[in-house]
Amino acid sequence: MRHIKKLIAQTAATLAVVAGTGLFSAPVSAQALEKIKFGFAQNAVSPIVINFIVPQFLGYYKEEGLDVELITLGTNAAVMAGLDQKRIEFGVGVPSFQLPLVAKGERLPGINFYEYTYPFKWSVAVKPESNFKSLADLKGETVGVSSFGVTDFPVGKSMMRLSKMDPDKDIKWLAVGEGVTAGQAVVRNSVSALIYFDTGFGQIEAAGIKLRYLPIPDNVPKVGGLYISATKETLEKRRKTAIGFARAVAKASYYIQNNPEAAAYMFVKLYPEAAPRGMALADQIKAVATPIRKRMPLYSHYDKSITEIGRTTAAEWADEVEFMGLQDKIKDTSGFFTNDLITEINRFDKQKIIEAARAFKIPAQ
Repeated sequence: MRHIKKLIAQTAATLAVVAGTGLFSAPVSAQALEKIKFGFAQNAVSPIVINFIVPQFLGYYKEEGLDVELITLGTNAAVMAGLDQKRIEFGVGVPSFQLPLVAKGERLPGINFYEYTYPFKWSVAVKPESNFKSLADLKGETVGVSSFGVTDFPVGKSMMRLSKMDPDKDIKWLAVGEGVTAGQAVVRNSVSALIYFDTGFGQIEAAGIKLRYLPIPDNVPKVGGLYISATKETLEKRRKTAIGFARAVAKASYYIQNNPEAAAYMFVKLYPEAAPRGMALADQIKAVATPIRKRMPLYSHYDKSITEIGRTTAAEWADEVEFMGLQDKIKDTSGFFTNDLITEINRFDKQKIIEAARAFKIPAQ
């Protein structure tokens, strides 16, 4: 609790500013809707949260009786503090942030109840004309990561180990920055390869940088899932609200998978200031759709026997614990997640959503 209180103190000013405002304003006709706040660890809105944006455009939140404010809180610490402080009802849950805190004896304010992005989201890219065909070919080469302080780095080292290399001896590592800057490091031969996540590569490709992706080992740890998290009190006393919010996101996830260009159009219309500048609408949609296409396969579970969207497994959490080397400190992960709401969240006509997505035509400009 000492750590939690410190986080709350550090983020109180930020939360106070956003507590009464959101990225969307409720329409006058929606006064009867239940207002809720969802916080996520970004400094600005982007296509990475497209499955939380599409429900606003299509009215999925309103169908569930909700008026949802999306709030950028910048860090996972701020999101957790917001939940603990009850300034937001829902927030993004990130195992790689939560597990180390619990290993230190801290209490988490939230429970992860809906997995909205499944693992694994990293790839290794090289120049299209390079001679590298496998990860093993990178032995002795310099490999880029956006930063040594993000998950890309330990994930990359794990992939090298699975490729029969010692990541500390056989690979030279270089922090190259984010987004297009990271892609340019490959183009300019500052690095032979880049390890990055899906939507990051989408941003690079949208800028016109061509890349080729190397095969990933089959036995990579299933890490990197992202969740909707809420306090135990919220899940108990506002169960219907939690189900409705996640159901709207689930509907959007199916919609996006069946028409990513429509989702990109909705993003541009709702966030024109976040769309690429100096482009015609059609080009903006194409650019925004690139990272959306990268992310949308991860809305469905990698285990095809799991058909309920949002359901997580104990095996995923075991992978996260093992990947972070916390097996001696965390023996039981059951307190981190629940699937109790998943069946109810999935009670909607999926085929109707799919058909609507496929039928949507971007209006002529």
